[in-house]
Amino acid sequence: MASAKDQIVCHVCGFKNAPDAARCVSCGAKIDSVSVDYTAEEEAARANQQEGFSPLWVGAAFGVYFVLQAVVLVLLPFVISSFDPFGGSSGGVAALFISLVVWFFGGIVVGFISPGKTFLEPAVGAFLSCIPTIAYVVWQSPTGLAPSGLESGVLGLMGIMISLFGAFLGERIQARTRGHAPAKRR
Repeated sequence: MASAKDQIVCHVCGFKNAPDAARCVSCGAKIDSVSVDYTAEEEAARANQQEGFSPLWVGAAFGVYFVLQAVVLVLLPFVISSFDPFGGSSGGVAALFISLVVWFFGGIVVGFISPGKTFLEPAVGAFLSCIPTIAYVVWQSPTGLAPSGLESGVLGLMGIMISLFGAFLGERIQARTRGHAPAKRR
Protein backbone atom coordinates (compact mmCIF):
# COMPACT_ATOMS: atom_id res chain seq x y z
CA MET A 1 0.00 0.00 0.00
CA ALA A 2 1.48 3.30 -1.11
CA SER A 3 1.62 6.09 1.40
CA ALA A 4 -0.04 9.43 0.64
CA LYS A 5 3.45 10.84 0.09
CA ASP A 6 4.19 8.31 -2.69
CA GLN A 7 0.94 8.86 -4.59
CA ILE A 8 0.95 10.78 -7.88
CA VAL A 9 -1.66 13.52 -8.15
CA CYS A 10 -3.20 13.81 -11.61
CA HIS A 11 -2.49 17.21 -13.15
CA VAL A 12 -5.89 17.19 -14.91
CA CYS A 13 -8.40 16.13 -12.26
CA GLY A 14 -6.45 16.00 -8.99
CA PHE A 15 -7.10 12.28 -8.34
CA LYS A 16 -4.42 10.52 -6.25
CA ASN A 17 -2.97 7.56 -8.17
CA ALA A 18 -0.55 4.76 -7.33
CA PRO A 19 3.11 5.68 -7.92
CA ASP A 20 3.44 3.21 -10.82
CA ALA A 21 0.29 4.32 -12.70
CA ALA A 22 0.79 5.37 -16.33
CA ARG A 23 -2.73 6.87 -16.65
CA CYS A 24 -5.08 8.43 -14.13
CA VAL A 25 -7.66 6.00 -12.77
CA SER A 26 -10.27 8.76 -12.59
CA CYS A 27 -9.98 10.62 -15.91
CA GLY A 28 -7.57 8.55 -18.03
CA ALA A 29 -5.05 11.36 -18.54
CA LYS A 30 -1.41 10.44 -19.01
CA ILE A 31 0.47 10.83 -15.73
CA ASP A 32 3.82 12.54 -16.09
CA SER A 33 6.90 11.64 -14.12
CA VAL A 34 7.06 13.00 -10.58
CA SER A 35 10.45 14.53 -11.30
CA VAL A 36 9.00 16.86 -13.94
CA ASP A 37 8.29 20.30 -12.53
CA TYR A 38 6.19 22.67 -14.60
CA THR A 39 5.91 26.37 -14.16
CA ALA A 40 2.42 27.75 -13.57
CA GLU A 41 2.37 28.94 -17.18
CA GLU A 42 3.39 25.52 -18.54
CA GLU A 43 0.83 23.79 -16.35
CA ALA A 44 -1.94 26.08 -17.61
CA ALA A 45 -0.88 25.44 -21.20
CA ARG A 46 -0.99 21.65 -20.65
CA ALA A 47 -4.36 21.68 -18.88
CA ASN A 48 -6.48 21.26 -22.02
CA GLN A 49 -3.93 19.83 -24.44
CA GLN A 50 -4.84 16.51 -26.05
CA GLU A 51 -2.32 13.71 -25.69
CA GLY A 52 -2.52 11.07 -28.39
CA PHE A 53 -5.33 10.03 -30.71
CA SER A 54 -7.72 7.12 -30.19
CA PRO A 55 -9.49 5.44 -33.14
CA LEU A 56 -11.77 3.81 -30.55
CA TRP A 57 -13.18 7.23 -29.60
CA VAL A 58 -13.54 8.15 -33.29
CA GLY A 59 -15.73 5.05 -33.63
CA ALA A 60 -17.64 5.93 -30.48
CA ALA A 61 -18.21 9.49 -31.73
CA PHE A 62 -19.33 8.22 -35.14
CA GLY A 63 -21.72 5.78 -33.43
CA VAL A 64 -23.21 8.49 -31.22
CA TYR A 65 -23.70 10.85 -34.18
CA PHE A 66 -25.07 8.12 -36.44
CA VAL A 67 -27.63 6.96 -33.88
CA LEU A 68 -28.71 10.53 -33.03
CA GLN A 69 -29.02 11.39 -36.74
CA ALA A 70 -31.07 8.24 -37.37
CA VAL A 71 -33.42 9.12 -34.51
CA VAL A 72 -33.87 12.76 -35.59
CA LEU A 73 -33.91 12.42 -39.38
CA VAL A 74 -35.42 8.94 -39.85
CA LEU A 75 -37.44 7.96 -36.78
CA LEU A 76 -38.84 11.35 -35.74
CA PRO A 77 -40.65 12.00 -39.08
CA PHE A 78 -42.42 8.63 -38.64
CA VAL A 79 -43.50 9.47 -35.09
CA ILE A 80 -44.39 13.14 -35.63
CA SER A 81 -46.17 13.45 -38.97
CA SER A 82 -45.84 17.26 -39.09
CA PHE A 83 -42.03 17.05 -38.76
CA ASP A 84 -40.64 17.01 -42.32
CA PRO A 85 -37.08 18.33 -42.57
CA PHE A 86 -36.88 17.32 -46.26
CA GLY A 87 -40.02 18.95 -47.62
CA GLY A 88 -41.15 22.47 -48.28
CA SER A 89 -39.03 25.17 -49.84
CA SER A 90 -35.95 24.28 -47.78
CA GLY A 91 -35.31 21.12 -49.79
CA GLY A 92 -33.24 19.29 -47.22
CA VAL A 93 -31.21 22.28 -46.04
CA ALA A 94 -33.37 22.26 -42.90
CA ALA A 95 -32.27 18.65 -42.29
CA LEU A 96 -28.63 19.75 -42.48
CA PHE A 97 -29.24 22.59 -40.03
CA ILE A 98 -30.95 20.12 -37.69
CA SER A 99 -27.84 17.95 -38.06
CA LEU A 100 -25.72 20.82 -36.71
CA VAL A 101 -27.70 20.72 -33.47
CA VAL A 102 -27.40 16.93 -33.33
CA TRP A 103 -23.61 17.11 -33.80
CA PHE A 104 -23.32 19.73 -31.06
CA PHE A 105 -25.18 17.60 -28.51
CA GLY A 106 -23.39 14.47 -29.75
CA GLY A 107 -20.09 16.26 -29.13
CA ILE A 108 -21.18 17.03 -25.58
CA VAL A 109 -22.08 13.38 -25.01
CA VAL A 110 -18.77 12.10 -26.41
CA GLY A 111 -16.77 14.72 -24.48
CA PHE A 112 -18.59 13.80 -21.28
CA ILE A 113 -18.14 10.02 -21.55
CA SER A 114 -14.58 10.06 -22.90
CA PRO A 115 -11.60 9.46 -20.60
CA GLY A 116 -10.48 13.09 -20.69
CA LYS A 117 -8.89 15.47 -23.18
CA THR A 118 -10.58 13.87 -26.20
CA PHE A 119 -11.22 16.73 -28.61
CA LEU A 120 -10.08 15.60 -32.06
CA GLU A 121 -11.91 12.28 -32.06
CA PRO A 122 -15.43 13.80 -31.98
CA ALA A 123 -14.50 16.10 -34.88
CA VAL A 124 -13.22 13.17 -36.96
CA GLY A 125 -16.34 11.17 -36.01
CA ALA A 126 -18.51 14.11 -37.15
CA PHE A 127 -16.61 14.26 -40.44
CA LEU A 128 -17.24 10.57 -41.01
CA SER A 129 -20.91 10.91 -40.09
CA CYS A 130 -21.30 13.86 -42.51
CA ILE A 131 -20.90 11.50 -45.46
CA PRO A 132 -23.94 9.24 -44.83
CA THR A 133 -25.97 12.16 -43.48
CA ILE A 134 -25.47 14.31 -46.58
CA ALA A 135 -26.09 11.29 -48.83
CA TYR A 136 -29.34 10.54 -46.97
CA VAL A 137 -30.48 14.19 -47.11
CA VAL A 138 -29.84 14.38 -50.87
CA TRP A 139 -31.58 11.04 -51.41
CA GLN A 140 -34.64 12.05 -49.34
CA SER A 141 -34.99 15.56 -50.75
CA PRO A 142 -37.70 16.10 -53.33
CA THR A 143 -36.50 16.19 -56.95
CA GLY A 144 -34.83 19.48 -57.76
CA LEU A 145 -34.75 20.65 -54.15
CA ALA A 146 -31.62 18.88 -52.97
CA PRO A 147 -29.01 21.08 -51.23
CA SER A 148 -26.11 22.07 -53.47
CA GLY A 149 -22.64 20.65 -52.97
CA LEU A 150 -21.48 23.98 -51.55
CA GLU A 151 -24.36 24.08 -49.03
CA SER A 152 -23.68 20.50 -48.03
CA GLY A 153 -19.94 21.09 -47.69
CA VAL A 154 -20.27 24.31 -45.68
CA LEU A 155 -22.85 22.82 -43.34
CA GLY A 156 -20.72 19.68 -42.97
CA LEU A 157 -17.70 21.79 -41.98
CA MET A 158 -19.87 23.76 -39.58
CA GLY A 159 -21.01 20.44 -38.08
CA ILE A 160 -17.40 19.38 -37.52
CA MET A 161 -16.58 22.68 -35.80
CA ILE A 162 -19.75 22.57 -33.71
CA SER A 163 -19.03 18.97 -32.63
CA LEU A 164 -15.54 20.08 -31.60
CA PHE A 165 -17.04 22.84 -29.45
CA GLY A 166 -19.58 20.38 -28.02
CA ALA A 167 -16.79 17.93 -27.13
CA PHE A 168 -14.86 20.67 -25.36
CA LEU A 169 -18.01 21.63 -23.44
CA GLY A 170 -18.61 17.95 -22.56
CA GLU A 171 -15.05 17.70 -21.23
CA ARG A 172 -15.63 20.77 -19.05
CA ILE A 173 -18.91 19.33 -17.73
CA GLN A 174 -17.12 16.04 -17.03
CA ALA A 175 -14.41 17.85 -15.04
CA ARG A 176 -16.97 19.81 -12.99
CA THR A 177 -19.19 16.80 -12.22
CA ARG A 178 -16.21 14.91 -10.89
CA GLY A 179 -15.65 17.73 -8.44
CA HIS A 180 -12.51 19.04 -10.08
CA ALA A 181 -12.72 22.37 -11.86
CA PRO A 182 -10.31 22.63 -14.78
CA ALA A 183 -7.20 24.79 -14.44
CA LYS A 184 -7.89 28.48 -14.89
CA ARG A 185 -6.04 30.34 -17.60
CA ARG A 186 -4.16 33.53 -16.89
